[in-house]
Amino acid sequence: MSYDVHITKAEHWIYSEKNPIAVEDIEKVSDLLDTFKGVPFQYKDGRLMISSADERVIGLMIDIANRIDVRVQGDDGEYYNNDENKYPQPPEYLKQDLNEPEVDILDEKKQFVESLGINKKILHPKYGTGKIIEILGEGMDTELVVKFTDKEKTTRLLAYYAPISF
Repeated sequence: MSYDVHITKAEHWIYSEKNPIAVEDIEKVSDLLDTFKGVPFQYKDGRLMISSADERVIGLMIDIANRIDVRVQGDDGEYYNNDENKYPQPPEYLKQDLNEPEVDILDEKKQFVESLGINKKILHPKYGTGKIIEILGEGMDTELVVKFTDKEKTTRLLAYYAPISF
């Protein structure tokens, strides 16, 4: 299961259906959504969401949220803002359509995923250091089962989309 990040009007994203982002709000940010076609946003139950966003995508989400006076929130309820300029502007490659991905970036990510193995240590910006204990699936569907140092249970991450490094 991947970690989702939400743009929501509600106090907590699980209540987005009761206080949905309106069509007028989406129209106010349509230029950003059109420009960054490479970012697979979904409109679901009154909120915009994306799975396994890296910090650049979160930066874009914060820009969108600021424009329509809403908030960015993770699955665990934490809010994201850019008060400390932690989230950079999205790179140019995110502007490309998913139907025509930049080959170099996909090749680089493919090489990274293929280099992962059982017992390999990884770093996640939210969960910290962890060790891969199982790898499921292949290709774009490669899923990692990771035991993070500060968590009792294991966490499942989609290798192509999770913001992980060595």
